[in-house]
Formats: sequence, C-alpha cells, structure tokens
Amino acid sequence: MKRIIGISLLIIFFFTISCGNQKLSQENKRLKDQISELKMEVMQYETLGEHIQFLIDQMKNVKARIVTNYGNIELRFFPAKAPITCFSFIAHAESGYYDGLLFHRVIKGFMIQGGDPNTRSGNVQSYGLGGPLVHIPNEFNDLPHDRGMVSMARVNNLAEGAGSQFFIVQKPAHHLDHHYTVFAQVTKGMDVVDKIANVPVNENDLPLIPVKIIKIDVFK
Repeated sequence: MKRIIGISLLIIFFFTISCGNQKLSQENKRLKDQISELKMEVMQYETLGEHIQFLIDQMKNVKARIVTNYGNIELRFFPAKAPITCFSFIAHAESGYYDGLLFHRVIKGFMIQGGDPNTRSGNVQSYGLGGPLVHIPNEFNDLPHDRGMVSMARVNNLAEGAGSQFFIVQKPAHHLDHHYTVFAQVTKGMDVVDKIANVPVNENDLPLIPVKIIKIDVFK
C-alpha cells in the first residue's frame, strides 16, 4: 500500500514538473514574441525618424513669397520645430493649391488668416470651413506667437490636426503659445501684413475688399 502511494506521489510530482515546464516554455515563447514585436516597432520608429530628418535637411534655407494684391510677404521656415507642417505648406504652395485664395479672416491688432480653398467659391458662409482631404498632426512647440510669426489654424478638436489654413500674427498673441503650431516667420513685408490687417471688414471679420493670395513662390 505504501509503495503504491509512493509511486502515485512520484507520478504526481513528475506530472507537476512537466506541466510547470510546459507553462514556462509557453511563457518564454510569449516573451520572445513580445520582444520581437518591440524590436520591430523600434526599427519602424528609427526609420520614421530618419525620414523626418531627411525632410528637415531638405527644407533648410527654403523660403516662400506670398504674392498678394496688397504686396509681397516673405517667409522663412522652422523645419526642425514643425517638419510635417513646413513640408505640408511648401508642398501645397508648390502645387498651386493656395493660388487665388483669400485672406478671409482679418482682425486688426491680432492676425490675418488665409488658406481656405472654399474662398474660391462665392459661398461666403463656407469660408473658414475648408481644407485638404488629408490633415496633418499638430506640432505644438516652444516658438512664441510674436509679431510676424506664422501659425496653423485648427478646429477645437485637437485629434483632427490641422489643414491648410494659416495665420500671420500682427501683434503678439502669447495666449496661443503651445496651442497652435508656429512654423514660419515673416522676414520681409510686415508692412503688407499691417496694410491687410487694417482693411475694412464686416461683422464676420471678412474684408469688404477681397485680399487675394495671387500665388506663393517657394525658393532658396
């Protein structure tokens, strides 16, 4: 009887060890799979970082000239601070996307805003609501909304990112810092910004005499 009990205990012991080894093996496999997935993610992020750095390098010393019916406004970009935003603006400008659009929102002592494709139409009610099919992520940074800084307009929902609308700050607006993406700065033509900021507007801040972006030239 004692022998049977001993054999039974021995069988139970080896069975327990076997199950334990099996569970340990499964756990090791699970950990190895997780490590492999993490390595793949790290590689993807490294590749993405290399792509972003490539864009930053390509955009160094690139400038833009906004040609309006009130004069020209020249910009320099901050690709290291907002690479995706700078690339989006440059790409839209080079494609002619901004040609013929209006500065549809002008607030004296604050800013002038343009870049809405809806302003090509005569539907004034739609002004300010338009943008590209694909939006870009917000790139909030430490650049201040000082006079002459160029920043992206956006909707209240941060998850929706930004489109093509931008604004040029006429007077410091530091309450916007860290809430909107500053990506460029006016280097020439602040007198033109001041002229536009002083045009007569209606109750919706729309200039009574159209302020048109004739084209945006991109150059080095």
